[in-house]
Amino acid sequence: MRKKSLKLVIVITTIISIIAAPQVSASTNIKQLIIDAQNAGTILKWAISKDGSADFKTRPYEQYNITKETIAAAEKAAIKLSKSEQLNAQAKLVEPKIHVKRAQAYIDAITSSEKITKLTSNLQVAIDSANLNSVEAAYHIATAEYRKQAKLLDRVYGQTTRDGIRNQVKPAMEKLIQDVKNDVTVKMYLDQANEFIKDNKLLEASLELDKANSYIANKSTNFTFRTFLTKAYDETLRSLPLQPLFITSDGKNNVTVNFSKAYHIPLEGLVAGQFKVSGETVQSAQLSKDKKSVILNTSDLDANTSYTVSWKENQLNFMTEAVPDTTGIALTDKENTYLETTNSKVYTAKLTNLDGSTYTGRVKVSLGEANEKTATNSTSAVITSINGQSVDSGQETIGFADQNGNLVILIAAAYGFSAETPSVTYVQPTIEKIDGNNSIKEAGITHFYQLQNVEGPYMLTIESEVNTTEDDYIFTGDHKYKWDANDLFFIYGVQVSQEVFGKALSKGDRVEVSYSTRADNHSTWNIHVDVTEDAEVVFQNPVTSPLTFDGYSYDISGTAQPGNRVKVYRNDILVGTTIVDNKGYWTLGSVSLLQEVANTFVAYQYTPGKDGINGEGAVNENNPATTTINEGAFASTQIDFIDKGSNGLSISDTLEFTFHNPSYGHEFKKGISGTITLNDGFGKNAVVKIEYIDEDTLQIVDFVSTDVGFNHKASLFVITKTNGIVNQDQLTLSISGNGATSFVENNSIN
Repeated sequence: MRKKSLKLVIVITTIISIIAAPQVSASTNIKQLIIDAQNAGTILKWAISKDGSADFKTRPYEQYNITKETIAAAEKAAIKLSKSEQLNAQAKLVEPKIHVKRAQAYIDAITSSEKITKLTSNLQVAIDSANLNSVEAAYHIATAEYRKQAKLLDRVYGQTTRDGIRNQVKPAMEKLIQDVKNDVTVKMYLDQANEFIKDNKLLEASLELDKANSYIANKSTNFTFRTFLTKAYDETLRSLPLQPLFITSDGKNNVTVNFSKAYHIPLEGLVAGQFKVSGETVQSAQLSKDKKSVILNTSDLDANTSYTVSWKENQLNFMTEAVPDTTGIALTDKENTYLETTNSKVYTAKLTNLDGSTYTGRVKVSLGEANEKTATNSTSAVITSINGQSVDSGQETIGFADQNGNLVILIAAAYGFSAETPSVTYVQPTIEKIDGNNSIKEAGITHFYQLQNVEGPYMLTIESEVNTTEDDYIFTGDHKYKWDANDLFFIYGVQVSQEVFGKALSKGDRVEVSYSTRADNHSTWNIHVDVTEDAEVVFQNPVTSPLTFDGYSYDISGTAQPGNRVKVYRNDILVGTTIVDNKGYWTLGSVSLLQEVANTFVAYQYTPGKDGINGEGAVNENNPATTTINEGAFASTQIDFIDKGSNGLSISDTLEFTFHNPSYGHEFKKGISGTITLNDGFGKNAVVKIEYIDEDTLQIVDFVSTDVGFNHKASLFVITKTNGIVNQDQLTLSISGNGATSFVENNSIN
C-alpha cells in the first residue's frame, strides 16, 4: 500500500509540473483546455483524499489555484462556441468545479484547525495560570471556533476526511473543554448572581445560585477549580440578603413564605411573633426540605381576600383565589405590569405536585393576547428563555421546572415594534404542567408600550384604573411618554409639581400635552378634565369584623389613596397617624388593645396639607372605615352534660356550652372535631372524641382512652385538656382564667 501511495504522489507531482498556467489565445484548443481543467480537478481530488496525498494538515493551495485557473480559461474560451457547444463544455467542467468546492471546504476546515490548535494552547496557558477569568475568556473563544469548525466540516466531502481533520484537534481541545466546562458554567452563574444582587433582583440572584449549587453539591461533577468555586459560591450566598421574596398559599390554611436563601434562623417563637398573617392566627411553622421556604399553618383563610404577611421589617401581600387553588402552580406575578417594547418581563412560579412535593417535570408555556378590545388568541410578544435556557423565540414552548420546582420565564416584545406593527400589545402567559392532570394557570398581564418619539400636541385620555408611571415615563393610551421634572405641569391651567400632577391623574382624566422628545426641551401637561376620586380607606387587618381575639396588641393596617394621611381612633381615642405609601398601603403596626371589651377602630383619610379631629375635614368625614376587635378569651361560663341514654358518659351524649362575653358572638367553628379530656373528680380520666353539632353544642362520638375505674355517672366532670376545640376565629377554648369554667354538670343526676 505504501508503494502504491508513493507512486500516486510521484504521478501527481509530475502532472502538476506539466500543467502550466494556461495561456489563452485565439488558437487555443477548447478541447485541450477542458482536458487540462479535468486533469487539474483530478489532481485536486487526490490532494484532499485520504487515498491520495491528504494529511489533513496541509492546505493544497497550489492544486486548488491551478484548477480554478484552468476552469476559468476553459469557460472564457467556451464563450466563442455555439450554444450547444457551450452546454457541452459546461457539462464537462461540472466535475472539476465540484472538486474546487470540496477543496475550499477542506482548506477552510484545516484553517480552522490551525486556529483551534492555537486557541487550545491559549486555554491551557489560562488553566495553568489558575486565573478563572482568563480561563472563561479563553474557553468561550476556543469553543466558539470549535463550533464554527463543526459547521465547516459539514461541507467537507467524505466522513473519513471529516474525521481526519477533526481528529487533528479534537482530542486536545475536548480534553480541556471537559476539564473546565463545569468551572466556567458555575462561574457564569455566580457572576450573574452577583450582578442581580447589585441590582437588588434577589429572586433572580437566588435562582442563579441554585443553578451553581446543583453543580457544586454534586460530588461526582468534575471540576478543576472546585475549591475556588466553592469559596466564591459561599461568598456570594453570604452577600445575598435573607429576605422573603414572594408568598404562595393553598387558599385554605397554608401560607408559604419563600425566601431568597436557606432560612437558618431558629424557629422558636414563630407563632408568637416572627411571622404574622393579617387577620389570621399562625398556628405552626415548618421549613421546606431546601430550607428556602417556611410553611405557615394558619386559621382558615377567606377566599378572594387580600392578606399581608409580616416578617421583621418586611411585608408582602398576597391574594387568595376565589376558588381554592388545586393546580400546584403558584405564581408570583398576578398583577398587571407596564413595560416599554424594548424591555423584557420576567415571570416566576413555584410548582408542586398534588401531594405538595416539588414538581420538576415538563411545563408548557404559551402566550396569548389579553387586550379586551381585540380579544384575539395571538400576540406579538415572544418567549425568549425558560430557567435561563434560551429557546427559539415563539409563542409556545416546552421546558422543565428546576430541581426546586422553580420556573422563570422571560418574555419580550417581538420585532421591537416597527411602524408596521402595533404600538402596544397585551400579553398573558399560560402555564401548563404536563403531568397527566394538565393543570393550567394564567399569569398576570404585561402591557408592552412603544415609546412615543414623535413630537406634537396630543389629547390623552387616561384609560387605566390607576395611572401607571415608571421613573420618568408615563404609560397611557397606546404609548409610553417621556416626562420629567423639567416639564411643566398644570391642573386646569394652574401650575403644580410633577408629584402633585401624578397623584391627581386617574381613569377618565383628559390631558392636553405639548410633547417634546428632546431631553433639553419642556413638554407641557395640563389636566383639563379631572375625574379624580380618592381611593376608599379600608381596613385590611383585621380582615373580618367583628373579630374575636385574645391578646394585648394587634397589627392594624389597610389601604387608601396614595399620599394621603390616615388617622385611626380606638373607641374615640386617637391611636396613630400614618401616610399611605405609593402603592396604596398603610400600617400602624402593633396597637394595644383594651382588655375584655370591644375595641372599635375608626379610620379617616386626609389629602396632603389637610388635617382635623375625629374626621373633621377628612375625605371620608361622613363615611369612616370601621372595624371591631372583641378582646377576650374564648371561654365558657357553664357547660351542661346531656346524658341521652341515661347511661352516664357515653357515645352520642352532648355537651352544651354557655360562652363568656355573649355579645362577642362566640360560636364553635363549623365542622370541627377534636378531643376533650374529662376527669371524674376521683383522679380517673376519659379522653373522648367530639364533633360539631351546632354553634354551642358538641357530641361525643368515640372514646379514645378510659382509665380503669372511671366513673361514667359522676355528677360533675372536670375538663383538664382540649385539642382542636376552636371558635369561628380560630381561638382555642380556654378552660381557666377570665371567668372560664372547666366544670361539666351532669344534669341527669337528681
